[in-house]
Amino acid sequence: MGQALRQEKYSELISYLDILHSTSKGWITRAEINCGYKQWHYKYNDLLGQDFNKENVFMSLNTFYSTFRRLEYLKELKAQFIDLDTYKTGFTKEQILMNLEENYFNQSIPRPNFIVDSGRGLYLIWLLNSVPSKALPLWKAIEEYLYSLLKPFGADRQALDPTRVLRVPGSINSKSNTIVKVIDQYDYVYDLREIQKEFLPELEERKAKKKGRPSKTVFIHRERSLYYARIQDIIKLCELREYDLKGHRELVLFLYRYYLCSFLEDTEKALQDVLELNREFIYPLMKTEVIRATRSAEKVYLSKDKQYRYKNETLIELLNITEFEETHMSTIISKREYKRRNNEYNKNKYQEKLRAEGKVSEKDKISQRREKIKDLLREGLSQKEIYLSLNISKRTCINDVKFLKEQGLI
Repeated sequence: MGQALRQEKYSELISYLDILHSTSKGWITRAEINCGYKQWHYKYNDLLGQDFNKENVFMSLNTFYSTFRRLEYLKELKAQFIDLDTYKTGFTKEQILMNLEENYFNQSIPRPNFIVDSGRGLYLIWLLNSVPSKALPLWKAIEEYLYSLLKPFGADRQALDPTRVLRVPGSINSKSNTIVKVIDQYDYVYDLREIQKEFLPELEERKAKKKGRPSKTVFIHRERSLYYARIQDIIKLCELREYDLKGHRELVLFLYRYYLCSFLEDTEKALQDVLELNREFIYPLMKTEVIRATRSAEKVYLSKDKQYRYKNETLIELLNITEFEETHMSTIISKREYKRRNNEYNKNKYQEKLRAEGKVSEKDKISQRREKIKDLLREGLSQKEIYLSLNISKRTCINDVKFLKEQGLI
């Protein structure tokens, strides 16, 4: 009987892992919380060989580019999730599920694909057709929407982090001394945009712009998108400088902590990630120095003070960002770099329009002419024969041949 039960638990675990991660291309985090927190990172095939039938085993639902469980390393968004601390509500799990079934599922929120009994609460999990991390602001908006409606049922404000790890079915919750198990499953996979259009239509990108101030939901979504872009820019700057941030370490860590607090709304996770980023520096600060230098970032976030919403020009000056570094930034760019990108965009758009109309730009004409000259030279024609054949001037032919030689094309 015991062996049959273990086999059933194992089959349930494999099915759960397969549905969540069989198509995952990124790193998946497996963690244990027993006398401290420990985590490891695996690709899917290696994950299958790990032992999950232990106490307090957790796993990430989203995946990562590298073996760091941090926001900027997110690779694939695979699921939305809400952790219901039902033991704090005064209702039983059965009463909550009955209420959700009758009044919420497929009405104000989509039906979850997994309902998991985590021991002292419930996980609601919605599977997504995998989307890249650049969709994170929309993912976060949907997560906040789900939280706002499920708050009366014990939704945990601190569990809205996209890098979150959740208990794995088949593992044991030592606090309740019960086995984590899937109690309901819905075979469907959502598109992120599908959820947005059905339940948050006001965030539709192509919706006609209305006069006046945007709604609170739209405003928060835009702010969150900016914070996420700022986080990515801070990490890109670290990469470009090969993590040698001497002279700017305190400011970089301060900004990183502030933007993380503002995006994640989880001050504890923000501090953990700041400490981890500091450890990647060529010349890291002491842990106490990091906490002291960035403490005010959390205070500013909690007070909702606007004084640290630096303008781009200020950030460029404070961090000594070079013109080359700006070309790799997403939002921390000067007016000059913005103008350059805008000109490049308009130029590409114009060329696309010409191609769509069957026309050729001057640049394309020159490229095509030089290709013809190159082919004719290979056939053994002289320059005089070429410019007479192509009906171009002698000077144009000489200049084109010179260009081809300089580029090593002939």
